[in-house]
Amino acid sequence: MLNKIVLSVIIPTLERPEIVFNLVQDLLNQSYEDFEIIIVDQSQAENRPLQDLSVGSADKIRYYFQPGQGGVCRSKNFALKKTKGEIILFLDDDTEVKDPDFIKYHLANYLDPEITGVGGRVADKNVKLRPKANAPILRVTKTGRVFANSDGQEKQEINAPRGGNVSYRKKAIDEIGGFDERFVGNAMREETDFSLRIFEKGHKIVFEPKAVVTHLGVNRGGSRAKKDRLGWYFDFFHNEMLFFLKHFPKKYLPFLICRKIRPIIACLFWYGRFRPRALMTPWRGFLAGYRHYKSRS
Repeated sequence: MLNKIVLSVIIPTLERPEIVFNLVQDLLNQSYEDFEIIIVDQSQAENRPLQDLSVGSADKIRYYFQPGQGGVCRSKNFALKKTKGEIILFLDDDTEVKDPDFIKYHLANYLDPEITGVGGRVADKNVKLRPKANAPILRVTKTGRVFANSDGQEKQEINAPRGGNVSYRKKAIDEIGGFDERFVGNAMREETDFSLRIFEKGHKIVFEPKAVVTHLGVNRGGSRAKKDRLGWYFDFFHNEMLFFLKHFPKKYLPFLICRKIRPIIACLFWYGRFRPRALMTPWRGFLAGYRHYKSRS
């Protein structure tokens, strides 16, 4: 029975107060009521409206203010320690949830005891930010290529749901030890790494096309806050290398470098304008990712 399942919604946020407030209002309009909302805010200033909401309904909404506390992975791990639910739903802070049965669509899958994770559909509003907008799932190949799979329209088993609309059983999250906090800055690949580690433990993850959120893709806050473009690219190359080394044979490493030629060129010439720092950024990022990988291998 769905009414016996307790759900925890985790929303990490950074400099997006009004959008998160609207997201919370969307969630409070859900037809399913047995859930809690945990918000971890790393902004420079507290989100007073959300703080007031949590004071008025502490059993439903909990707001934690942790300015500059180390990125989205740390926020999620912090929130996981506060959860009461047996199912954990992760939402990005720049999303909208308009279907009142959204949570029900996630939870209905967990009536099957073999299902451990559910990825919902993410509809991108900002198509300039994501040229391949509305591709429902990701596909990960044996050589480490991760790409949007627009062919996956029906309910199916997957190994890499798109981030920002995914849920998992808490016991599986505990089994893999939560999110890897070595993923830095924009946290590129942290969610794919997370899902692959669950999948590699033999757990079943499915795509649920009826569980839809709208990803606003706003150009302020979130992973774009407090970083110049070259700083963003450093984090990007760091995380790509760390993700690859964790999951794929090193013999495929040349494939990784070849797949990153376009962002390397953009970093060096388009954003970097041939500056010395730009010329070094991709290689410094790759090297930092390698060193971070070796630090725990």
